[in-house]
Amino acid sequence: MSTQPATDTSIITPTPARRPQSRRFTEDRSKHIFILPAVILILLFSIFPLLFSFTLSFMSWDLSRLAGGVRFIGLTNFLTLVNDARFWNTARVTLMFVVGGVTLQYIIGLGVAILLNQEIRFRRFFRVVFLMPMMLTPAAVAYGGRMLFNEGQGPLNDIIKFFGGPQIPWFSSPTLALPSLILLDTWEWTPFVMIVLLAGLQSLPPEVFEAARVDGASDWQSFRHITFPMLAPVSVTVILIRALEAFKLFDIAVVMTGGGPGTSTEAVTMYAYQVGLKNGNLGYASAIAYALLIMVIISSTVFLRTMRQRAVATAE
Repeated sequence: MSTQPATDTSIITPTPARRPQSRRFTEDRSKHIFILPAVILILLFSIFPLLFSFTLSFMSWDLSRLAGGVRFIGLTNFLTLVNDARFWNTARVTLMFVVGGVTLQYIIGLGVAILLNQEIRFRRFFRVVFLMPMMLTPAAVAYGGRMLFNEGQGPLNDIIKFFGGPQIPWFSSPTLALPSLILLDTWEWTPFVMIVLLAGLQSLPPEVFEAARVDGASDWQSFRHITFPMLAPVSVTVILIRALEAFKLFDIAVVMTGGGPGTSTEAVTMYAYQVGLKNGNLGYASAIAYALLIMVIISSTVFLRTMRQRAVATAE
């Protein structure tokens, strides 16, 4: 009786070939090489200066003294800052600039974004035109603003006088100098707010608005109960970005008013510049800079927490 060998009918799946270890190592190393320049730049221009200035805030460093000018003084700079009336005035000016400027920019930017989101003629042209102020450097905008608000020869006062109004002291009045800066900053950065909000409006689903229109909702009701709540994440983002930028007020204030009249438009950054580079007290200037950082963190935290609580209350 003949026997036949048993045949294995099971399916054998081929195992994928593994990459050689040397090739994997070469690919990983090439990735690190491409990332390395960005890491070096971040370390050189962000991390190291941040750590150095933090250390410097606990030091007394007088640039006028060549020998023995650096010594550790602990929290003395921060304790001096608490009782510094000029610092608290600059903090007040900075907060007023941030709140006033960002509020105006958001209101105007939202209105323009809603307008450009409609089916109107030449809306693409208007979008480009409205972006032009944002393309200018802050120093150039400040020089233009100084000519515009010039009390003697500025076109703004000429227009006011043409209609029978008085000559307004934009820069020499402590009451009007800061609003002048806010108006100029609003003119420059409202286009940024507008373009971000416009992108948010265009991403909203049209079906929701069609359903609201069928239910008889008016335009105001649709905006209040649909558009504005759905636009909240974009609004929070753009407000936070503009607030963080506004806290760094320096260039337009230096060019337009120089911090005056008196100290009515002197921001925290200008005070740190005055103390550190003009007076030579780098330790105290670093403490001022970190106090500004604390202001930014506290303001951002309060704003985000408030918006989160409102979102929860609206959802309930």
